[in-house]
Order: sequence, then structure tokens, then C-alpha cells
Amino acid sequence: MLFVWLIIATQFTSLQASDDQKGEETPEIWPSCKHVEPAADLESWLKVDAQKQRCNHTSKPAEQDEVETERRKWGEKSFSFDAVASDKIGPRRSLGYQADARCKETTFVAEQTASVVIIYHNECLSILLRMINSIIDLTPSDNLKEIILYDDASEDEHILMPKLEAFAKLTEKTGLLKINRTDTREGLIRAKVFAARLATGDVLIFLDSHCEVTEGWLPPLLDPIQTNPKSIVLPIVDLISPVTFKYSKALIARCGFDDGLNFKWLYLPWEYWDVPENNVKPFDSPSMSGGLLAVRKSFFEEIGEYDMGMEIWGAENHELSIRTWLCGGRVVVAPCSRIGHVFRMRRPYKSKPKTKAVFDTNLYNSARTAKVWLGNYEKHFLAANPRAKNVDAGDLSERLNLKDRLKCKKFEWFVDNVYPEFKKEEQRDDGQEKEQKNEL
Repeated sequence: MLFVWLIIATQFTSLQASDDQKGEETPEIWPSCKHVEPAADLESWLKVDAQKQRCNHTSKPAEQDEVETERRKWGEKSFSFDAVASDKIGPRRSLGYQADARCKETTFVAEQTASVVIIYHNECLSILLRMINSIIDLTPSDNLKEIILYDDASEDEHILMPKLEAFAKLTEKTGLLKINRTDTREGLIRAKVFAARLATGDVLIFLDSHCEVTEGWLPPLLDPIQTNPKSIVLPIVDLISPVTFKYSKALIARCGFDDGLNFKWLYLPWEYWDVPENNVKPFDSPSMSGGLLAVRKSFFEEIGEYDMGMEIWGAENHELSIRTWLCGGRVVVAPCSRIGHVFRMRRPYKSKPKTKAVFDTNLYNSARTAKVWLGNYEKHFLAANPRAKNVDAGDLSERLNLKDRLKCKKFEWFVDNVYPEFKKEEQRDDGQEKEQKNEL
């Protein structure tokens, strides 16, 4: 799903380019930055600043020595992005103000405290530390309760806890950074739940472990929750190149899915943005693109957290969205909150071993979602995913009990009121009848 997202969003990047981006200086003409590996010399790396030193952080294989070449190849294999380029940027950089200029003029009510929850497995140290710094630097201190770093059983060569603890001491952030690790691979979905249970803030902010937040990112996420505590609020997820780490704006859109629960963008008509207030106010979305979201902790618990029966990664975004809409909540996009996300070249790590879902966790998780929430539409999911007919979706009793306890609506309500673009049952039947008549 991430790769499709990258391809589509890249096509529209130039359409979203801002005036300040068009005029920014190109670092390609600068001399190459010296490489300092943060894991080997953290104190020296914390002084690296490619922007201030006016050096080019991007890799030039022809100019790299053997050590740097091996580090780059190792990074591409381990993380599916250029770790050398990430290292050379340094612990922080300025991305400028990325949201619409009208967002700066808007007052957001953001009185709640936030726990930022970051799950990682085999992550690159430099990108994680730069992400942490961006959060600390660009988040109002009154709002930032803690940053929870939860290592989901990274392999030995990628264990970062000692380095993260050293970073916390060097930067005097030991009280803010809550560093945890599980020795058993839980997968992203269950790890999020375990980490969220450690949080003490009013609002949970889930972020992937290879992001950079931008100026003004948090208040627009908190404001809709202040208005309606049963809201899940999504930022705009912009693109950071896995090769150059250049930041590019993505087109703002709603999120949806097809019959097979495959993610799809739902683009708003161009004239929508001609109305000034639409560039600032949140708008409803049937689903969410991935794991970047804000939700009040009490509501997250009330709604049933994530489905703990799911494996590793895949479809949890649709399941949480559908469940939220059907059980009394809402999902909205906050256009004034923009966060950069490194889209990897490929998925660099394997599924959890010895599980029934080891070959296709997305299909397994989608099958669980369909059986619990789609009702009469499950048959269309199975038609779109014939392999799902043979999938044992595991024990669903807890999820079905949750559905009854919350008195959730039927999926038909979701189609009628939230996702009118999704083909309704009567439309499908009419289509079948028309096809039959045409055949006659």
C-alpha cells in the first residue's frame, strides 16, 4: 500500500509546491558532507548540521570511500532507504512552514496534553533521533506530556535502547522520553496497544518511526478533539524521499477503500479549495491512510483500541475507521497539520515467524475486518479476494461482543452517511440486472 501511495502522491507533488519551496537554495551544488555515524560517535553526530554547514548530504557513490559505501548498502538492505544520507543531515533541520498560510492566522484550541507514541522495529538511529528532535522543537511544551519509544523486538544489530538512553541524557530529556522494549515480536498493531497503555497524556498521537513533524503540526490535531472527544484526527502525510530525503507536499485528500479493502485516495474537487475556509477546517474521511493519527486516550480505550487478534500490519487502518464511524465516533482530516513521512523503497523486514498470517498479514487482517464489520458486504469482499475464503480469521468473539456492547450501527449506515462513493447493494443489484438484460 505504501508503494502505491508514494507513486500516486508523487505525481501531484508539483501541484502543491509553495512559493517558498520554489525559491529555496539547492544543496546539490554544495560540497559533500562528512559522514559521522551516530551509533559510533553520538556526541559528534549531535553537532552535525548539513544546512548550517552548507554541505550536500545526498550520496554520491563515485565519491564514497569503502566504509561509507558499505554503510549505504547496509542501510538500503536494513531500512530500505539511504542511511548515510540521513546520517549526514544531522539531528535536526528546518523544513519551514508547510501548511496553508491561512492556517497561521487561525487560532486552534489545544488545551490537552499529548503522549506521542512511536513504535519501531529495526529502525535507523539518525532518522529516529531527528524525528524526536522535530517533535521536541516544534511542539508547545505545555502540550507535550511524553514521547513513548517502544521497540518491538528489534534484532540484535538494530537494538537502539542504549543509544536512545544516551541521547536522553546528553540532551537532558530523560523525563520526556519513555523508552521501552519487548523481547517478543508483537507486530505494529499490538505494540501500539501496549505502548498506548503506558501513556499518561489526554491524547494519543501515533506516529510512524521515520517521520519529521513541521511547524504548527499539533494544535490542528487537538482542536477537533476538544470540540468532539470522539474524533480521530488525521494529519496530512507528506513525502520524504528515501534517497535524497527531500520533503515534498502530497495532495490533500480523503481516504477510502474498495471492495477488497484496498486503500484508495478520494480526491476533493478543485473548486473545494476555492473556498478560503476549506483550506483550514477539518473534513470527514471514511478511512485513514495508515498509522499517523490523534485520538483521545479515553475514547481509544472505549472504542476497543486496535484489534489485538490482528497480525503485524495491514487493514488496521480500515478496521479502526469503520469501527469508529459505526460506533459513535468520527474520522476527520486536519489540513493544517502536515507531517513528513519517509516512504521506503520496499518493506525491509519480514512478518512475525510461526503465525498463520506469516504469508499475508494484510489479507488475514482484512478477513477479520470483513467478518466483523461488513455485514452483507462481506460477499463482495470475498469476490474481490477469493483467497480470503480459505483464511481462518481466528477467534472473533471479543470483537463481536464489543460490537454488541457499543451498539454499533450496520455497515449500510456507513455507506449511506459516510462513504456515498462506495457502491450500494441496490446499485450492485441494478448493475447485475442490467448486465443480464444486455445478455438477453
